[in-house]
Amino acid sequence: MNKIGLDFGTTNSTLSYFDPDRNVLDCYHMRGLSSTPYIPSFVRYEIDDQSVEIGWAARQSQDDSDYEVYSAFKMLLAEKDSQRLENFGYMVKKPDVCARSYLQKIIENYCKEKNVSQIQQMVITVPEIWIKEHNHASRECLKRICNELKLPVKKFISEPVAASAYFVHRFHEKHKQWFNGHVMVCDYGGGTLDISLAFVEGERIKVLECTGKGHHQVHLGNAGQAFDEACLKQVYYREKNQKLSRADHQFAILMTDFEQKKIAHQSDIEKLLAKYIKNNSLNKKKIFQVDHMPVFPSDMVNAFDDVIRPSLESALTEMKTFMNNHGVDHTKPEKFRVVMAGGFSNFYLVRRVISQFFDETEDRLLDIEDTALAIAKGAALIANDRIDIDLTCPISVGIVVKRPERDKFNRMILKEMDECVLKKGERLSEYRSPVFCDGLSVSKDPAKRVTKLIIFLGDPPNRWHFPLEKSLHELLPNIGEKNNHWQIGFSVTQDFLFYLHAIDKNGKETVSALGDLLARVSGVFIKP
Repeated sequence: MNKIGLDFGTTNSTLSYFDPDRNVLDCYHMRGLSSTPYIPSFVRYEIDDQSVEIGWAARQSQDDSDYEVYSAFKMLLAEKDSQRLENFGYMVKKPDVCARSYLQKIIENYCKEKNVSQIQQMVITVPEIWIKEHNHASRECLKRICNELKLPVKKFISEPVAASAYFVHRFHEKHKQWFNGHVMVCDYGGGTLDISLAFVEGERIKVLECTGKGHHQVHLGNAGQAFDEACLKQVYYREKNQKLSRADHQFAILMTDFEQKKIAHQSDIEKLLAKYIKNNSLNKKKIFQVDHMPVFPSDMVNAFDDVIRPSLESALTEMKTFMNNHGVDHTKPEKFRVVMAGGFSNFYLVRRVISQFFDETEDRLLDIEDTALAIAKGAALIANDRIDIDLTCPISVGIVVKRPERDKFNRMILKEMDECVLKKGERLSEYRSPVFCDGLSVSKDPAKRVTKLIIFLGDPPNRWHFPLEKSLHELLPNIGEKNNHWQIGFSVTQDFLFYLHAIDKNGKETVSALGDLLARVSGVFIKP
């Protein structure tokens, strides 16, 4: 019980552990939560003495002036836009401070209630899409918080990898044999959509591809919270003939009420939505009501089609291309499964879109058992070394270089090109030590016009180029030394934190965190 897995979620967090006495995986139920393993990702500070509370006690104090209550801190860890932070209520404290308080409190409560003197090993899950959307700064911020709290984090694992681990474990328990084939994980939580493809061979899991949706300028990601908010605003406008904004004092209360009733009426929602989709005239019976405002099937379908469906279908289309590239045959359930993870993945309209995408009339391919707890339980399995994860580099990383070549007139010219250094799909262990560009050196000679370094992430056609805003004096050691030159390379840790390395002719090295650099990029430059 001293090796735990934590699914640090946008809406709720869950903590799982392996009980050696019963030889089973179990979830932590924090006191005061009516025996539920779902701990709302809310933190509360008392105005007078700043004492901290988390979970339901914090969430239900949102309208109490005696407290400062914060949420959504996970998805805002690397946010720099002051207006966006203010929109989410961060005018006094910052998201990283709140995340630190939340993590400290949840671990303290677990140790106290389970009589655990010390956590020996811990695995924390993070969104896979953070990597694809170059959000390395959030991972680095989370790692810094864990270091400050002295948490024994073995590694950060992507949420779909953890869900895959739990699927493998449960499949073996149920069938007394290992699953061998491809697994597509649809991880849909409160703040992000992750869809990833993995190859499973016994106890080994190798992630092949990832797509999804994370950051969004209006909503908090195109996921569960975005759907709840869109549906509630639609109902409010219809009933009150006025718009509902986050600044309204009743917004938080209505959102909490909506979410709780959506979960409580899950079976009613499924039946009424299925009937409404078959016949749009069957919209008179309300599903439930929020503050005397009825919520009808059409409200949910319209909100889903507006906020969720476009990004979900786009991600599935991209994943289908990946599956074709890897020769995946989705018509054979014994060799291909869709694992649903995260609370929102079990929503009827989400399952319906995915089933239809694979030309299935029912959930034949969908694994929908224990969806909301699969990530935390998978993390606990990894923390207890019961599943072997074959980590691979999730994205290609390189640098723009100028190499000499002859033009059609046989003149020697410098041609700009992309030099890939870290290649997607390669074993992560190969890149823990820096890998340098082959035969490349950077000179400060003004005639060669090297004024900034430009790196790229991804593979064509979706490759992102970033001119690093740090000056060469910050990136390159001994920049003032005459006739100096540098080798440029990259490395990545097991926590998927990327670093740029520069070594001068005397062996002096400078290491720069790639997440920090990307956080300072003012724009994204796409090369034609």
